[in-house]
Amino acid sequence: MSDEVDSFSERRKSLRVDLESEAVRLGWQDASGQFQTAEGICVDLSRRGILLEYSSAFKVGELIEVTFNPGTDAQNTVRGQVCRCIPEGEFFRIAMQLY
Repeated sequence: MSDEVDSFSERRKSLRVDLESEAVRLGWQDASGQFQTAEGICVDLSRRGILLEYSSAFKVGELIEVTFNPGTDAQNTVRGQVCRCIPEGEFFRIAMQLY
């Protein structure tokens, strides 16, 4: 069995991110132009997109900032545009294309 493990090779060339429903900070401008922030959940992340869970809907085309590890040395912010927002129980599943 150890030969099987040794012969396994990862085919992906990019870094894999294990999120397991990671809490993230979302930022966006509301209809009055005020910048708003709230906490959401990152369900999945790829090089070009992200899937979030949030308690309210966003409009398709809306621009959102997503900050991982907010308030820490490892803080990282990405920006994207909403391409899908689907209600799912008490929250919304929001798919975004990253820039």
